[in-house]
Amino acid sequence: MNKIFIAMLISLISSPSLNASVEMDDKRNLFSGAADQVSASIFNETCMGCHSGGVPRAPHSTTFAAMSADYILNTLNGIMSSQSSGLTKIQKVKLAEFITGSKVSKNLPEPNFCRKDLAPIKFDQNNSYSQWGYDRQNTRNSDSNINSQNLKKLKLKWVFAFPGATRSRSQPSVSGNVIFIGGQNSYLYALDREEGCVRWRTKIEGEVRSAPVIEIINGQPIVFAGDYEGNLYKFNAITGENIWTKSLRYHPRVILTGSVRVYDGVIYVPLSSREWADGANPDYECCTFRGGVMALDANTGDELWKTYSIPVPAKHTGKYNKSGKKILAPSGVPVWNSPTIDNKRDLIYVGTGESYTSPAADTSDAILAIDKTKGGIVWSFQAQTGDAWNMGCFISPSSGCPEEDGPDWDFGASTILVDLDNNKSILFGGRKSGHVYALDPDKNGKLLWSKKIGRGGFAGGVHWGMTTDGKSIFAGISDRTYINKFPGPATPGVYSLDAETGTLNWKFEPQDRCEGNGPACDRGISAAMSSTNDIVVAGGMDGWLYILEKESGKLLWEFNTNVDFSKNKDLKAYGGTIEGVGPVIVKDNIFINSGYQYGGNMPGNVLLNFELTD
Repeated sequence: MNKIFIAMLISLISSPSLNASVEMDDKRNLFSGAADQVSASIFNETCMGCHSGGVPRAPHSTTFAAMSADYILNTLNGIMSSQSSGLTKIQKVKLAEFITGSKVSKNLPEPNFCRKDLAPIKFDQNNSYSQWGYDRQNTRNSDSNINSQNLKKLKLKWVFAFPGATRSRSQPSVSGNVIFIGGQNSYLYALDREEGCVRWRTKIEGEVRSAPVIEIINGQPIVFAGDYEGNLYKFNAITGENIWTKSLRYHPRVILTGSVRVYDGVIYVPLSSREWADGANPDYECCTFRGGVMALDANTGDELWKTYSIPVPAKHTGKYNKSGKKILAPSGVPVWNSPTIDNKRDLIYVGTGESYTSPAADTSDAILAIDKTKGGIVWSFQAQTGDAWNMGCFISPSSGCPEEDGPDWDFGASTILVDLDNNKSILFGGRKSGHVYALDPDKNGKLLWSKKIGRGGFAGGVHWGMTTDGKSIFAGISDRTYINKFPGPATPGVYSLDAETGTLNWKFEPQDRCEGNGPACDRGISAAMSSTNDIVVAGGMDGWLYILEKESGKLLWEFNTNVDFSKNKDLKAYGGTIEGVGPVIVKDNIFINSGYQYGGNMPGNVLLNFELTD
């Protein structure tokens, strides 16, 4: 979601004085091809005219950093072939790599494939972490052997490097002896859990920016995954064979970035879009996207129902932007997070983001309860009114920014459902404003308490995910704002709150270790957190991984992932920012992604596996 910095990056890319404008780390190649002045010139002179406001249906350049180089190259050779006819094949490849910061597939080095005599893939439902939040309530609380007493035995077992990547956004899903994870360069991988080698990989159409799902369907092990191009895939988990692919692009800007939830034969898909960037285009008629959730049959992929987060379609408000284009509303309200299942009330819960145009919809910045069986919003809790925002507020406020110019304070993190010992249930939500909310699901989302623990910012506040043990709710705070829009001191760290009252139990504040690491470094906690037994595990935007004592917040163990792991490897392997996806804890292991060149963070391309040793 870190939308503001993307615009900054694009403006630097299009600058004629590129080398002087962008600080580059040659060792890590922060931006692929950044010193390629030929590609910079082509991009600035040939592409920007259409992709910064010239053509209404052209994606805005602020979204390119989230696309794959293969996707851009296919576009240049497909629907954009006439516009790119003056470019050579090599120029097209370099241009695609330049504007996305990634490599096209044919230029990628090969990963570490497994030897052929490896034992067959086997699944174990008791030794697994098969979906985003660990369980249907999204508690991110794992059953494992790791605790405060044996942390000294926790050692780095192996490092997997994603070839040619600068970020690793897909959370690993684990079962038995296999790990499934998506890559930046449009591959889905099956990794061996013991050795970290590639058992199989399959090419798809876009980057996987979410957690694959492992599920047994009619006795067959299946992997479901969504990509950034709005496609949902069903694969044979043993062979990698594609069983079906469904395009869910009911709107041309739809993307799948929140993790799908598979439960009882149904796939629940959170729906977001790229249209937040299009408001920066003065010639784009903004905006018509409506977020929501789609339910599909897990066998066939057929749609069962679709619920929009904005029940009514956008219509002309009677107002026009400076270019004379109609302003349409209500719009936006994307869903970035993985749905939470509530069997007792036959509901699913999701958090929503901002509106893209004014007036803001009354379901923006809200928690929605949706009928699990037939769809439809049953109730909603709105945390803040008037949050209408798009990239026009940063790039072209006079033509594209909504009148309300909201703070863009989404519910980015998945909601968490907790059943307390007294038979009372609480639904928790964390928001980029720095608030944690406790709602009563038996009283249509009535607010029980709220606690503001962060200043808030474009990267949170509470950003990607909290965790709970059923007694306390643990929230990470980033407070990274990028452009100093939000006043007051930042209060980054990990917070423990009493689940029933919201009373602060403790706070852990990370040490500031960013000196010498440049402006991309930040000590905030933005990535989702996890817990197990008597510990809480959190990853920092500075690359440090922390394990804290659950009752006190005492730091028990830490590891710096922001280092070069390339020694004795054929592939370049290095860590960076821990962002988006957080730690996955399974039995004797902790898996963590490191590196996130997006939204102004430090690049990297590794999945790390820590294991308890004898």
